[in-house]
Amino acid sequence: MSNWPTKNNRVMKQPHLKSFNPVQEFKENIDKTHVFIHGLESTIAATEVVLDFTKARNSPDYGKYKHLLEFDDIKISYLYELGFISLFSNFEFFMFDFLKKLFLKYPTSINNEKNICLEEIVDFKNVKDVKEYFADIIAIEKSYDIKSWVDFLGKKFNIKVFKTKKQLQRFLMLNALRNLYMHSGGITNAKFRREMKSFIKIRVPLGQKLGFDRRRYFEILYHELCCIVMELALYV
Repeated sequence: MSNWPTKNNRVMKQPHLKSFNPVQEFKENIDKTHVFIHGLESTIAATEVVLDFTKARNSPDYGKYKHLLEFDDIKISYLYELGFISLFSNFEFFMFDFLKKLFLKYPTSINNEKNICLEEIVDFKNVKDVKEYFADIIAIEKSYDIKSWVDFLGKKFNIKVFKTKKQLQRFLMLNALRNLYMHSGGITNAKFRREMKSFIKIRVPLGQKLGFDRRRYFEILYHELCCIVMELALYV
C-alpha cells in the first residue's frame, strides 16, 4: 500500500516537488565545482603568461616559489582528479539531502521504516525535532550506496533517477573509479576487479596503477550528473 497522503480519496503515485529545492541546490553545487576546477586551470595558464612576461624565472629567489607557480601536465591531471572526486562528494550529499527533504515533506513515507530507542530522542524538545531525527537517520541508511538509493526511490516514491539500466551501470562504473582513486591511490585491488566484472569483459589485473584521462572523466561525470538533474526535474 502506498505511503503517499491521499487527496479526494485518490493516492498520489508520485511526490509533488514544486518549490522543492534539493535538486536545484545540487545543480548549483556541481556547477560551482565545474567552474572552480576550470577556473583554477585558467589561473594556472595566466600565471604562466605572467611569469614569461615579467621574466620572473630569472629572479635569484624564484627557486623558492617554483613548485608553487609552475604546473606541468601531471599536476593539471591531479587537479582534475580532485574535481572528479569533488563532484561525487556533491552527489553523495545530494543523495542524503534529497531523501531527507522527501521524508520531511511526506512524513508518512517513513512509517515502519525503523524502530529506535527512547534514549535516542529523550533530549528532543518537540515532535518536530523527533521527526527530523527520524528523517535524518533513515536518509543516511537509505543513501549508503547508489544502487540501494536508486532502488529505494523507485519503490517508495516511484521516482526514476536513471532513464536506462545502461546509464545506471555507467554511473556505477564511474563511482568505482572514484573509490579506487580516493581509497586506494589508483592501485587496482580485488574490490575494483570484482566490480569491473559487471561492466567490462577484460579482467582487471591486481596491484597496478590505473591511468585514465582525468580531464575527460571529469567532464563525463559532470555530464552524467546534469542528466540526473534533468531526469529529476521531471518531478518538479
